[in-house]
Amino acid sequence: MPSATLRASRTPMIQYLLAGELQTEIPDLDINGSERKLLDFAYHDLENCLTEKMEAATFDAIEEALNDESRQDEIKSFLKIWTKQWLEKWRERVTFCQKMPRFSLEHVKIKRKAMTIFKRMENGQELKKLVVQKLINNGEVCMAELIAETLIIEEIAVRLRMNKGKDDADKTSLDPWDILQEVLPRVRQLTERKTPLIHLKLLTDV
Repeated sequence: MPSATLRASRTPMIQYLLAGELQTEIPDLDINGSERKLLDFAYHDLENCLTEKMEAATFDAIEEALNDESRQDEIKSFLKIWTKQWLEKWRERVTFCQKMPRFSLEHVKIKRKAMTIFKRMENGQELKKLVVQKLINNGEVCMAELIAETLIIEEIAVRLRMNKGKDDADKTSLDPWDILQEVLPRVRQLTERKTPLIHLKLLTDV
């Protein structure tokens, strides 16, 4: 994949430039201390966006620009626009709390079973990749992988409840492509909502 070269040889430079853009947008950000995780999240999402939205030629152009000091402004301009978009989504989708929300024991059991089924699903990762692609193409550039997993696991949990928790009661209902058909409309609906989708403890605890 074209992103492999970028990750292997240019990660420090990209992270350095991305850190600079984050600090420009948030001047009091402790990027080298307690809030380092913000850079980690942003960089991971940047990798996903580059992988899903850009062609190999774009990766080559990024590599070429990184190797040419006279073209650093090109990379900075791209990162400036992307960082603004990412931070907008971060503030829209992520909320922090001292304690994670509490759920009933039944809810927790179903969610755990749904997560186990997803991890063991033969085409689970391909299913997740398709949902991530759809999220990014719909402008969800922040935490797309986590949102995709959440949507898939929630859909599996709904089906388990319908089958009264028996994951082998109806194999058709747990078919990855059938699940995809239910999840994709929900992805489209996300663009109309500006509500938090991800609950995290304070960054110092993450």
